[in-house]
Amino acid sequence: MSKRQELYRRYRPSTWDEMVGNETAIKSLRTEMENGSHVFLLHGPAGTGKTTLARICANEIGAGELSIREVNSANNRGIDTAREIIEQIRYNPSDGESLVWIIDGCHKTTSDWQNAMLKATEDTPSHVYFFLCTTEPNKLIQPLRSRCSVVTLKPLSDERMTYLLKRTASAEKKKVPDAVLERIVEMADGGSCKALKLLGKVLFLEGGEDEQLEALRDDDASDAPETIELCRALMNEKTRWRDIAPLLREMDWGDTERVRYEFWAMLPPFCCLERYCPGP
Repeated sequence: MSKRQELYRRYRPSTWDEMVGNETAIKSLRTEMENGSHVFLLHGPAGTGKTTLARICANEIGAGELSIREVNSANNRGIDTAREIIEQIRYNPSDGESLVWIIDGCHKTTSDWQNAMLKATEDTPSHVYFFLCTTEPNKLIQPLRSRCSVVTLKPLSDERMTYLLKRTASAEKKKVPDAVLERIVEMADGGSCKALKLLGKVLFLEGGEDEQLEALRDDDASDAPETIELCRALMNEKTRWRDIAPLLREMDWGDTERVRYEFWAMLPPFCCLERYCPGP
């Protein structure tokens, strides 16, 4: 794996002090942990550090690597997964002091999963912690949300994002042109994970600013093929609903704010969309 491919993983924060931005949310989270909370709902746009923060918390409460269980709800979303979790929390951690479950994308879990987890999240064993991470907390049933200490993560400001990029580039003994930094900040839209992936894409290119900007343009063009296809269909006067419906089903609606941003960012080249829908 090349340096640029692993950049965002290598500089993934592992301590509170390494986190950039969301200071208020982090302070709230630490306070809730000190007050004895065991179930947390971390929500915010994609790439704002929800699972990263959950893993930092796991380290802080003494969970060993084997005792941190990270569940991808896209593939493990039903009642069987809930039953497995409920069964396993009865046992002590195999290493460390705590057993931590990080439920990534928990809004994708079924209603059966959520209802099954109500008892476990209300009477949580003293050695067990749950971190539910999501971009869409409104898709969780209210009884489950009420059992959580809620922490809201926000996108990084342009200033904080620029600081993060410069800090990472400096650690690699590289200097990035201001124009490239500005473009990465714009494309990342507040998501630190995406920003570091974009930085890794251009940081080790030898052609300088022009080549780096060109690489970012290529990335931007390939970032939302489904949205582009939908825009093309909408601008065609002959398009009917039966043509639109399959395109909508194929789109990734996990981060609706991202989809909205991509869609309206494409309005200039598809200006006749105005006859289909109003502006944001």
